[in-house]
Amino acid sequence: MNKHLFWAALLGLSSAYVVAQEGPAPASLPQPAEVIVDEATQAPAQTELEIVKSAERGIDNAHLYVTEQADKFVRERKAAYRRQGRSQEVFLQYGVADVSRQPTSPDWADARSIAYLQAQTKAREALIKELYISISSDVAREAFTTNQGPEFTPEELQRSGKLDAMFDKLVAVADASLDQKLVELGVDPEEFNAAPPSKRKLMMRKAISRTVGTRSRGEIGGAMIIRTFEITDTNGNTSVAAVLSTSNKMKNVLASLRQSKGHVEPEPEKRGINLDSFLESNKANLMYEYGVKMMRDEQGYPMLVSFGMAGNDCNPVDYEECNDNRDFAFIEAEQEAYAHISEAYNLYGSMETQNTKGQERERNATLTKTDAGEETLEETTTTLLKETRQMSRMSSSVKGLVGLQVAKRWTHKHPISNREINGVVVAWHPQKEQAMRTFKAGKVPGQQGQNGYQSGSNQGASMDMMDISDF
Repeated sequence: MNKHLFWAALLGLSSAYVVAQEGPAPASLPQPAEVIVDEATQAPAQTELEIVKSAERGIDNAHLYVTEQADKFVRERKAAYRRQGRSQEVFLQYGVADVSRQPTSPDWADARSIAYLQAQTKAREALIKELYISISSDVAREAFTTNQGPEFTPEELQRSGKLDAMFDKLVAVADASLDQKLVELGVDPEEFNAAPPSKRKLMMRKAISRTVGTRSRGEIGGAMIIRTFEITDTNGNTSVAAVLSTSNKMKNVLASLRQSKGHVEPEPEKRGINLDSFLESNKANLMYEYGVKMMRDEQGYPMLVSFGMAGNDCNPVDYEECNDNRDFAFIEAEQEAYAHISEAYNLYGSMETQNTKGQERERNATLTKTDAGEETLEETTTTLLKETRQMSRMSSSVKGLVGLQVAKRWTHKHPISNREINGVVVAWHPQKEQAMRTFKAGKVPGQQGQNGYQSGSNQGASMDMMDISDF
């Protein structure tokens, strides 16, 4: 069954619509051995067509839209796992972030890439909180009142008397050089012009506050982004969402691949497609893939395929600047793709949050000494207290990886902003690792059968989805 017809059936679309709207179809993906009934959660990866059509819908709040889409996807995916009886085995979270620039800004593409990083990080933070959390809470209440108003001490009154006497002396010096005369008399002009002496005292105070602190630390390797959402609303605001999934099964699979040194058996029942053909036919949609995915090639070998991207903020009419910036963008995108692989293998995260909120009500009395004597003024104020601080840190480190290669470099303009985006796809294949290890050992590889690895050209999998059974 053609993949597009399959998805059309799930989404309630006609085959004519799919062919007409999506254009040339990518290489088809064989049906999985076990199809989950009503598995509409395995929707295709976001496409350029979807982005354009979403923009035409006139959505006025991008952030709320992608939040709703991500939340719906997570709910439907959890329902699918419940039907499998695996609802307690797989963990899903999502994060949402806004692009900090308008589509007309030259650095919009870089701001978009950063937004995807923020969304991914927020999803990871939610996962860490779900798996590892310590909580502390501190509540404080205070009540105070007094009927004793402010009073000047004898020392304060003595100082005030000296000031009055000084003032009487200076009144006689009424000429244009008043400030100069004050300096000559050893008096600071600012002190001379100061307000009458006053004294403030707290008469009543009622306050309550609660400070809540949470701390989460732990390992979240095996977490992969399985879906992204993006929209630019009618106001030019762009928001993105990233859905994260992990399970012990996926963590164990990755650990096994890491230790295998390329000695991995294929699973023919999970055969995929040719990666090179798939990447080429989906070039326009690669900008919506973020992170690393585990896929299958044509023989059913597992692969890790990682997607990195970076923008180009050059002046479009400056040919050399655009070429130079593109070279650096490819370097940045490749580094990002490598980072995704490292983080999938081994990611340790920590997160701390502290929130304080409360209310404070005070009545203060101010006593002021005037020419007529003393004057007291009372004032009551109510203040709401609200303070939040949050910080997270994620780190990973993997040494001695073998079998990685750049599968594709691509350049494409975003359909909404028309800004150039550059990307790099990095792939790992077990037979490629074997070939590299053989070469590094100075050995001549034996003859590979027709099913052998051929310079990456037979790498493949469905970039549109990850098999739900992989988690």
